[in-house]
Amino acid sequence: MTEQPRTFTAVAERSGRWWAVTVPDVPGAITQGRNLKEAAEMAREAVALVLDVPEDQVVVDLRPALPDAAVTALDDFRSRRSDREKAEDAERDAQAAAAQALTEAGLSVRDAGAVLGVSYQRISQLAPTRRGHRTA
Repeated sequence: MTEQPRTFTAVAERSGRWWAVTVPDVPGAITQGRNLKEAAEMAREAVALVLDVPEDQVVVDLRPALPDAAVTALDDFRSRRSDREKAEDAERDAQAAAAQALTEAGLSVRDAGAVLGVSYQRISQLAPTRRGHRTA
């Protein structure tokens, strides 16, 4: 029976042109990489080597050590992206509700599309009817 891979957190700190990587939960798992992708691969290899397990049993969650200003900017970005994704979900729901309401009010899918600024095909996807749809 194959074991589930274990996940280890690795910390990468910039050291000149390299990322120096340590894995706090695995003493001796120290490595480096030229970029974060390489650093993560090297950390995975180091953990597997120290623990004497196959590399496919190791997953590394690489966390770059960043200055406070960068962390703040990154947090702001992630928050705004999350807000945008939530707004897009709400917009899709509202569009579907509007398409349904327009077709239920008797508008053809073409007219409903014109009102919503989308194609009649999109209206057909958003508000399918039981007996087909009117396109005229």
